[in-house]
Amino acid sequence: MKKIVGIIGAAAVLVSSIFAADVAAATKINGSLFSYDAAKTFSMFKEGNDSHDYANPNITFSISDDKAGATVKLTTDGDDTAVKMTTQTIWFQPIDALKITLGNHDVALNKEQIDWTESVTGLGGNGYLISVNVSGFGLDFGLSQANGNFWLSKADGVDPAISAFFIKAAYGADFGNIGAFVEFNRGATALDPATGALSGGRRTYAWHDALFGLGDDPKPCWGPKDSAIKNVLFGAGYGNNFNGINMFVNVAGYMDEKFEWVRPEAYVSGSVDAFSYSAFVAPVIFVDSDVKDYLDYLDQKAIGCEVVAKVSYAMDGITPYAYFKDTDLLAKKFTATVKLGATGSVGLMGWNTWLQIDTGKGPAQDKCDISVPFELTVSF
Repeated sequence: MKKIVGIIGAAAVLVSSIFAADVAAATKINGSLFSYDAAKTFSMFKEGNDSHDYANPNITFSISDDKAGATVKLTTDGDDTAVKMTTQTIWFQPIDALKITLGNHDVALNKEQIDWTESVTGLGGNGYLISVNVSGFGLDFGLSQANGNFWLSKADGVDPAISAFFIKAAYGADFGNIGAFVEFNRGATALDPATGALSGGRRTYAWHDALFGLGDDPKPCWGPKDSAIKNVLFGAGYGNNFNGINMFVNVAGYMDEKFEWVRPEAYVSGSVDAFSYSAFVAPVIFVDSDVKDYLDYLDQKAIGCEVVAKVSYAMDGITPYAYFKDTDLLAKKFTATVKLGATGSVGLMGWNTWLQIDTGKGPAQDKCDISVPFELTVSF
């Protein structure tokens, strides 16, 4: 009898713990009503799933008390409908000013809020994070590595292999928020020619031809260093709100064997009555590197400029908007994405549909893709 009572009591504690957790869920169905691409292919009525850590479908479980907490995210991923645990985090505070996080952590200098893309000033990932916060001053020290790998490994007789690590400091006061960071060993210098992403998932702001050289042989223009510290990324930023106008300015630089490039970033958003606007501009200037030398060889400018902008107007039950994005506004070929759309809701369901024009398509980059995508979202 005592054993049965003990089992029931343990089950009651477990159930109460489960239902004490905060659970948030949302689902998103996306698709396309119409598409006509550069290959002159006409298509209609596509349905699919779309997911990111900040998007849907997404189920988030979180629980915390004054000293510790945890978060688990379950999502589907793109066209794969299998449910996966994308991130998990456990944190605890041995003292009020000190927080230790293990697992996934997201640290950033400042982020644009149009696409929420990961800037070069985005830090973190998976690993260890130590955070100190005292009277508006914050200090973060992070060790980042892929799941299951050691952050530091040293074989006998060779230099140690060290994954990425960073230090970020910030201070918030009436005059705004200022911050600065330095990160070492920010991932590989190889670029995926299909996606334009670094092998570690980080974005790069060089061109594929500049990094890989002539032809299709994917060899970088330089080899990795043998030393433990292979590269240094550093930056500083300032953000504030002036009479309802949100803004920030970042400046980041990158050093390998030389001072490779510098990248300023500027973001502004605000609203006037029913009209709202936001814009993000980020040039990158190659200073002294193999990338710049190769661009000079190709007679290409050693400067690029990413631009993202969006304007919208809130009406009764519907919000029309216009969106523009060009990852390199200064490129010889005009390759941009333009969206003209509207958002609204039907009961508890939100909807978003738009006409999308993608320029610079086709072998000669002189054609367009035209489509009418849509998204339906329900949160619960």
